[in-house]
Amino acid sequence: MPRVSKIILVCEGWRDSSFGRGFLVAAGVDPRAIESRANRAGSGHDWVKRRFAEEVANLKRFSEGRGVLALLDEDGRGIRAREDEVEGHLKARGLLPVSAEDGRCLLLPTRNMETWLYWLTAHRNSSPIEVDEVIDYKRMGPPSGAQRIRNEDCRPAGKALHALDHTRPPQGCPPMLVRALGHLRAFLKAVSR
Repeated sequence: MPRVSKIILVCEGWRDSSFGRGFLVAAGVDPRAIESRANRAGSGHDWVKRRFAEEVANLKRFSEGRGVLALLDEDGRGIRAREDEVEGHLKARGLLPVSAEDGRCLLLPTRNMETWLYWLTAHRNSSPIEVDEVIDYKRMGPPSGAQRIRNEDCRPAGKALHALDHTRPPQGCPPMLVRALGHLRAFLKAVSR
């Protein structure tokens, strides 16, 4: 992979950061080029939206090879509503909208990151499960046939995502996960030089 100068990873918490880092490293990004900005308090939608806009504003000051990647749980609010909230923060600062192709990438796990973690962990272990992007697995517990997600499952799940082909996703792959993988591929292309 061509050299990436810096990727700022803006996340709600440690699990999201570990997942994102797992994907990026599996994609060939030097771990030293990844700077995580995780909300230490965890679950901080407003914090992620504000921080994403701040980090996008900082992109103007630097040369190519840089990007900002944010993970923000949809949490039953609706994809369009979450996208509009983030776009509002960018617009308030006079910044261009989210565009993975331009190094400003937003991933919206539905319903939350746990949906993706459960599916990817089961897929990685060759024990496929069905997930529903409406169910809150963070509160309701694992889907039928799945073991509870552990912190150490997050980075391998990110690596498993990198191994998927977004043009031919496996059966049962959550639609927003397929969309996210497409955005991630475009993002990596944009920030590589």
